[in-house]
Amino acid sequence: MSQHTGKADIAEGVVIDDWRYYDPAYTLPELLDAALELFVTCGYYGTSVRAIASRAGMTVPGLYYNFKNKQDMLVTLLRMSNDELRRRGQAALADAGDDPRNRFIALVENTVLYMTNRRRLAHLAREIRGLEEPYRSQHIALRDEFEAMMLTEVISARALGLFDTPDPHEATRAVLVLCQGVADWYRPGGTKTPQDIADRYIQFALALVGDIRP
Repeated sequence: MSQHTGKADIAEGVVIDDWRYYDPAYTLPELLDAALELFVTCGYYGTSVRAIASRAGMTVPGLYYNFKNKQDMLVTLLRMSNDELRRRGQAALADAGDDPRNRFIALVENTVLYMTNRRRLAHLAREIRGLEEPYRSQHIALRDEFEAMMLTEVISARALGLFDTPDPHEATRAVLVLCQGVADWYRPGGTKTPQDIADRYIQFALALVGDIRP
């Protein structure tokens, strides 16, 4: 897969022009960045509002001026992550054309690129146990929506004789678990670029769905 160089606008509600591109200068607002770092390293329940405020260099009242509580910050971060991954996935599908095999490959590539370029946000998915209702159900629904995007392509490719997996549902879940696991071990500055890793994981994913092409 080629590495694109065009810019992707990840502002909320804006269509992404190049789903492969991640701006190296991208940063979260300071308060959200502090919360994300602590949620990832200490866990949601192990992080206090005071610790977040201290890391962000502000007072606790200053934090409450921006967010209602710690839960509000977790919800905001997870919503941002889900929204970006979904919109990049939609852009990947639009770029891939009508062939379900190509669309599946684009979704796998998109997922791995997200897991590497947005590693901390990807890690945050572990903290969904800290979500209260209705936010937990909303998060699960968005997660299931993304899984359905990939499942649709696996089923379509199987119907066309491109994949021969006997169980598209289980194969799709296996592919997603495989791709999401990249966030657990990837570290920037290694010998392989995010694109190198994505290209390799496409091959792993195709094997899981029984790709019949040589």
